[in-house]
Amino acid sequence: MAVFESGRFWNNHLVSPGKVMNLKEQLDCLFNPRSVAVIGASNDMMKWGFNILNILLAKGGREIYAVNKNGTEIQGLQAYRDITDVPGPVDVVVITVPFKDIPAAMKECVGKGVRAAVIISGGLSETGGEGAVIEREVLGIARRGGIRIVGPNCMGHFNAFSNVFTVPYLPPVRKGPLSLISQSGNTSQSIVHLAYDMGLGFSKYVSSGNEADLHFEDYLEYMAHDDKTEIILGYVEGLREGRRFFELAKETTKKKPVVIMKAGRTEAGARAARSHTASLAGSDTVSEAVFKQCGVIRVEEVSELVDVSLALLGQPLPRGRRVGVLSTGGGGAVMAADALMRQGLELPELSSVTMEKLNSIFSRRWSHGNPVDNGGDPFDYASLWAMMEDENTDAVLISGAAGVARNMSGWVNVPDSIGEAVDQWIEATEADELVDVTRLMELMKAYQKPAIFCNLAIPSKKIGALYKRLEQSYDIPFLTPERAARALARLVEYSEYLGIAGGRG
Repeated sequence: MAVFESGRFWNNHLVSPGKVMNLKEQLDCLFNPRSVAVIGASNDMMKWGFNILNILLAKGGREIYAVNKNGTEIQGLQAYRDITDVPGPVDVVVITVPFKDIPAAMKECVGKGVRAAVIISGGLSETGGEGAVIEREVLGIARRGGIRIVGPNCMGHFNAFSNVFTVPYLPPVRKGPLSLISQSGNTSQSIVHLAYDMGLGFSKYVSSGNEADLHFEDYLEYMAHDDKTEIILGYVEGLREGRRFFELAKETTKKKPVVIMKAGRTEAGARAARSHTASLAGSDTVSEAVFKQCGVIRVEEVSELVDVSLALLGQPLPRGRRVGVLSTGGGGAVMAADALMRQGLELPELSSVTMEKLNSIFSRRWSHGNPVDNGGDPFDYASLWAMMEDENTDAVLISGAAGVARNMSGWVNVPDSIGEAVDQWIEATEADELVDVTRLMELMKAYQKPAIFCNLAIPSKKIGALYKRLEQSYDIPFLTPERAARALARLVEYSEYLGIAGGRG
């Protein structure tokens, strides 16, 4: 564990007069505060102090205080000139004042007995010089007073289950099993947006900023023990406590997946990271080796964080790398085969039993091999059952099948005279698909085989009972075969790390 230079932190315990709190207690206060004050609260809609106070008031559920040195009424609240004037106790403050005013504000927070501070303001250690000096001063004040700091230079944090949000600029957020630690505020917004678009929700989120006090490793330790977090996502530019990260991740990944996008891979990227959040971006080769040894799933793109999460939540961990491909068109089959092979997965020969079943289902136009191109015949779920039951496959990738009726209806000019009949056909077809998808879920569990859909058409119609069923099961189609193949490959690698994949059980 880290020993900080001030001598007031040992083994993640903050020593303050009269009380010792462990890391869990400190972050429980942060993520489930009884009261929050915004220092720098504003009536100006263009300022952070307006938007943070606004979202806190909108969420409700706790005491909210506005602090502004001018002492005017702000958004219907009495504004206090400094935090010590607030009549009730304050667990968490959000600081949005200019960086030169932060030391004075922090001293007032110490006098008030504040337990945690989220410092939104930038211009500190990420810029060097005077900003770095002021950041060290603020940190010293906070540590002497027993205050934990998020940031500075951050976007805020939230707990979707306790409904506390200090992040003013976010797309819609669902409650769910993901938690995100991000060293970039803007990037984290994209991650939350992409997750929402794929039907995923969050437990906790923190934009860690410069990490003057609380580090990535602190949040990782906390979320590792959080009952509402099933998958931990991270956007990382640099790790300050490499050994501690390794030990934490090694233990955490045995219980729940840790998925990280590590930026700053090149020297140019590392330089940008240092100027962005004062991050210590070390050797990428070392990072890669550490991630592999401790079971962290490393991804290359922001969208892949979400794709891998979807696969982890919706699919069983496969027992091997052999993938059967079932496609309703030749192009989809070719793209899927290329993508899977590029990811180091295998396309096995299908068993003779499976070949006989497919011959009985399809016309002679089908491809007679893996990938299975049905030759333009209507999709038949019986072909999927055959692929799932094949002893030579560990997973199945299905291209272009789910939700065809509802999506294709939007591409066809339907005369008014038959519109009602078409609607009835869509509903009947969808009802049949719901039965088939339910059986598919049973087969996935019985054979411990992922069945991953990709369908370029599905995004056009995110409606209907079938889409809702797939969304509830975390099995909505990926947008491209390439994204599906990458997610499946990461699923296989994690299964190999846990010792599940490798045999042919």
